[in-house]
This record gives sequence, structure tokens and C-alpha cells, in this order.
Amino acid sequence: MAKRLSKALRGKRRWVGIECTSQFQSRSSLATHLSNLFESIEQSGAFELMEFYAAGSEVAIDTVSALDGSEPRGFGILQIPHSAYQAVRQLLEREDSLSTHAVHSLTSSGKIRLVRERLNLPRPIRGR
Repeated sequence: MAKRLSKALRGKRRWVGIECTSQFQSRSSLATHLSNLFESIEQSGAFELMEFYAAGSEVAIDTVSALDGSEPRGFGILQIPHSAYQAVRQLLEREDSLSTHAVHSLTSSGKIRLVRERLNLPRPIRGR
């Protein structure tokens, strides 16, 4: 069995909590849109859509009400490599990013647990 890399040698990453318009009803449609959006960034294929909740889902409705919103929105969590984080942040944190790109960044952290807490998202149950 291969020796596991130490924490210092593993790739650094950030977790970004996003909201998206109700046009995205599937995980694959949002992932395709994000990869097209991030084409200009040198490491565009390095992001990963870890979680996605469509606009009509129960979790998304609870999150909208917790964030004092009125319009239906979808929510997700992206894993971004540390080297591409600044470029992604500049693209998604603009005031008009929701209207121009259909995606907007709400929060980010080095820990996925903190992003879930801030967006009121549950921890998914993973089968082992």
C-alpha cells in the first residue's frame, strides 16, 4: 500500500458556497455551465462541484428562507484549487454576477463544514 501524503504536501483548496438561478435543475447542467464560465482561468478543469441543491428542493427552500430571500434559488458548494481561487472569486463575487453569469458566491472558507453552516446546508449522508 502506498504511503499517504502528509497534509503539507497535499494540494491546497478552498470551498466556495454559491447560489444559482432556478434555470439549473440538475447537477450536470450547473457543472457544464461552470466549466464554460471558468474556461478563461488557467486551471478551469480543476474545480469540482461537491454538492448541489436545485431551486425546488426542500433544502434550497429552507436555505432561501434562512438567508431572508424571496426568489427561488439553487445552492451548491465548489472545491477550488488555491492557485485559481482569486480569479474565481473576482468572477463570482461581483454585484452583477447573478444576472450576468447566473451564479453568485455567498461565502468561502478553507473548511467545507463552515460553508455548510453559513448556508444552512445539511451534511450529506454518505454510504460506505
